[in-house]
Amino acid sequence: MWRTLARLESDWNRYARTDPLWAISVDPNMKGRRWDPGEFFETGRREIEELMDYAGSLGVELRRSRALDFGCGVGRLTRALAGHFDQVYGVDISPVMVELAREYNAHVANCIFAQNADPNFGGFPGADFDFIYSNVTLQHMPPRHMKRYLRGMVRLLRPGGLLIFQLPDHNHLDLADRVRSALYEEIYRKYVLRAEPSMSMYGLPKGQVIALVERIGCRVLDVTPNFMAGPEWTSYRYAAVRA
Repeated sequence: MWRTLARLESDWNRYARTDPLWAISVDPNMKGRRWDPGEFFETGRREIEELMDYAGSLGVELRRSRALDFGCGVGRLTRALAGHFDQVYGVDISPVMVELAREYNAHVANCIFAQNADPNFGGFPGADFDFIYSNVTLQHMPPRHMKRYLRGMVRLLRPGGLLIFQLPDHNHLDLADRVRSALYEEIYRKYVLRAEPSMSMYGLPKGQVIALVERIGCRVLDVTPNFMAGPEWTSYRYAAVRA
């Protein structure tokens, strides 16, 4: 709840230096640099194949010129999207992750990677993207930042462009357990144990998400429950088109 964007950048730089593939695709069996890069990127290919089938079912005409992967990490999904679009931008708050993405994907000519901590995406031209995708990224930032980044992503979409993103709704733990968990993570873990940064999770109620997206210029096409935030959370995948 107290994380600033500078803190988020610092945390993800540390993950990028210690165990970057696991930080992106969290599998307890793969922690400690156990991911095979080929298998890791294959999970991205399968995810994007499913995603493009889903996008095709929404009843909108999707242009295939330019796409953006928000929270790209080392480019797991950016690389896969490059097989479906002429040009794909991978954007991440961590400059260390971005450098790794460039190394892992140097052979993919139509991928461009950029570090960005600006919720307004000031370095990007507005109304320039046909498709924007974000999965398991917004959930790691407090709601005030989620909302700002969603506004920024909508600004980047051309009219008729498609935005698909995932966000948790609410945590199933009771209030006392959530407070204890937050105090442990933000105070005891950080200042007493001096442990590596944890992946804090945040949610935004579905009604608020839909109202925000429609208020900033999109029409919500679909909201589908998923399990991307883990068993303690109710989570949804949202699809919206720029009006």
